[in-house]
Amino acid sequence: MTSTSVGRLSSPMVAYVAPFLLYVIPTMIETKGWLGIPYEAICTLKGVLSAGAMWMLRSHYPKFSTKGFGIAVVAGFVGLIAWVLLDKLQNEVAIIRQLTGWLFDGSRAGFDPFADGGLTAARAAFVAVRLIELTLIVPLMEEFFWRGFLSRYLIADDFQNVPHGRFTPISMLIVTLAFASAHPELLAAIVWGLMINRLYQKTENLWACIVMHAITNGLLGAYILLTQSWNLW
Repeated sequence: MTSTSVGRLSSPMVAYVAPFLLYVIPTMIETKGWLGIPYEAICTLKGVLSAGAMWMLRSHYPKFSTKGFGIAVVAGFVGLIAWVLLDKLQNEVAIIRQLTGWLFDGSRAGFDPFADGGLTAARAAFVAVRLIELTLIVPLMEEFFWRGFLSRYLIADDFQNVPHGRFTPISMLIVTLAFASAHPELLAAIVWGLMINRLYQKTENLWACIVMHAITNGLLGAYILLTQSWNLW
C-alpha cells in the first residue's frame, strides 16, 4: 500500500464516516436476516468494528470538552420522554404507521432475551453487550457522522473548516430527515433530531451531543428492559 493510500484511509472523512458504515451495513444484514448469521453475533461484530475504527482514527475527532454538558444531560432525559411518547403516538396514527411500515418493511430486528427457553448466561452477557453499544458506541459513531461530518459537509466540502454547531436551513433539514429515515420510530426521530441539532447549535460542542445521545440511549435501554419493549432495541 502506498503512502498516498494510507493517507486516504486515515483522512478526516474516513474517520467520521467509516465507523458509521461499519455499524449500519451489518445492521441492514441483521434486520433483513441475510446470510443466516445469528443476531447476537452480527450485533456484537458491528459494535467491535465500529469501536475499533473510532479508536484507530481518534486523532481526527474534536478535542474533548465539557461545554454544555449540563443542558445536554437535561436534554437527554427530555429526549427519552419524547422518544417513548412519540413512538406510542406513531403507533396510534394509521398514516404514520403505514408510512414507516412501507419505509422500513417492518420494525427493528429486536432481541428478547427471555424468548425460547428463558434467560441464559449467554443471553445475559449479550444484553450487557447490547447496552454498551447503545450507550457508548452508537452515540459516538452517530454523532461523529450526523453532526460532526454530514451537517458540516453539506455546508462545505472542506467540512473541517466549518465551525461545530453551524447549520444552514438546508443542512438542518437534510440532517434531521436523514437521521429520522434511519429509525423506524420516525416521528420520535424527527423531533429528537431537531432537539439535538439545536443543542449542537447552542453549545457548538460535538461532545455535548454525544452526552445527550448517551443519556437518552441509556435510559431507553433501561426502559426496554423494564417494559420488555424489545422492538426499540
